Amino acid sequence: MRWLAVLLLAVVALAAPGSAGRGLRTADAQPKEFRVGVALSLSGIFSRDAALFKEVYDLWAETVNRAGGIKVKGTGYPIRITYYDDESSPQKSAQLVERLATSDKVDLILGAFGSSIVFAASAVTEKYKYPYISGAASANPIFERGFKYVFATLNKTFDEVEGAAKVFSIVQPKPTRAAVIGSDHLFGKLAAEGFKKFLGEMGIEVVLFEIFPLDLTDYNSLLLKVKRQNPDLLLVGGLFSHALRVMKATKEVDFTPKGLAFSYGPTVPEFLKEFGKDAEGVIAASEWLPSFPFKDPVFGSAQAFADAIEKKYGHAADYVQAAAAGGLVAQQKAIEQLGLQPPLSEKDREALMEQLHRQDIQTLYGQVKFGPDGGIVQKPPIAVQIQGGKFALVYPKEVGGAQAAKLVYPLTPWRSR
Repeated sequence: MRWLAVLLLAVVALAAPGSAGRGLRTADAQPKEFRVGVALSLSGIFSRDAALFKEVYDLWAETVNRAGGIKVKGTGYPIRITYYDDESSPQKSAQLVERLATSDKVDLILGAFGSSIVFAASAVTEKYKYPYISGAASANPIFERGFKYVFATLNKTFDEVEGAAKVFSIVQPKPTRAAVIGSDHLFGKLAAEGFKKFLGEMGIEVVLFEIFPLDLTDYNSLLLKVKRQNPDLLLVGGLFSHALRVMKATKEVDFTPKGLAFSYGPTVPEFLKEFGKDAEGVIAASEWLPSFPFKDPVFGSAQAFADAIEKKYGHAADYVQAAAAGGLVAQQKAIEQLGLQPPLSEKDREALMEQLHRQDIQTLYGQVKFGPDGGIVQKPPIAVQIQGGKFALVYPKEVGGAQAAKLVYPLTPWRSR
């Protein structure tokens, strides 16, 4: 009888006001807002990268709510975002996304920062049929699983780093030797492989190729190893923290390659703050600049979005922020087009997924059109170089047009800066 008494107590507890059952929706208590959930790396190794996404998500909610909310059939529904910290752990991200879907029963789940995190989280959103769009997930394996609910606004990794490698095809004299290093996680390794591939196509010998541990502390030894090979170029696959540490180590070991390029990192505003004039000449992969002539139904334009980031957060907009914002606009407009009102059912989310696959929309990030695998229909990958404390488009010239700048090459040695 003891087990029966325990069971009865449990049933009473679940039925009581304020219990865990309070998250369940009833016909008498329909929410009048879009409840949005995000599992994001608010702490851990990816936290400084992911902080850029939180800025964009908050700015989007603020912008839309100020305009009266997401407009559906003449009614505006405000946005309310709940954040959970995945601590830069793919496993924890997956657990938190499941919580958002099953316990919190949110209407929408927004994408995280980083391919390894997104790879894990998107397996859960696929299971529970939530469209999941990330502006900073480009690793090819994400799109090779036959999923229907995962989307990304960045080019796939090899395409993303193409410009930052091929920019060295236009310099004279032509470099002949290169070193490629990458951090040991999904994006870092694939970015390094992409750099290696394009260097081979250009006939540049890769004299050193090394994947270093994610928790590496002694970057000086790694850069001394690179220095001993005396390469003309150093190309680095990884995220902001890796770019930061590689830059510091090149100065500490007094190694200046003729050309230095990163898959990601220099476009993060803190990079320029950290290095100042020492950052001059560094090249980064990119896919967007505020000067691009893109119009937008939510933020107004590429420049208006950049201005809003600058005004609210006091720094320039990073291209992954624009990529994230482009995904937000695409999803919002799909909701409005379909006339979906909160709370969204599984059938609603399925319709939203199908609309995202067929939709082709102009955003501040450019045209957002997803392919059958959820990857964006390829955008021209560009390379930007830090010149005079700003980012100048240096490759390809046809994308930049009159805005394209002349590449600074070779780099000035550390001792002469």
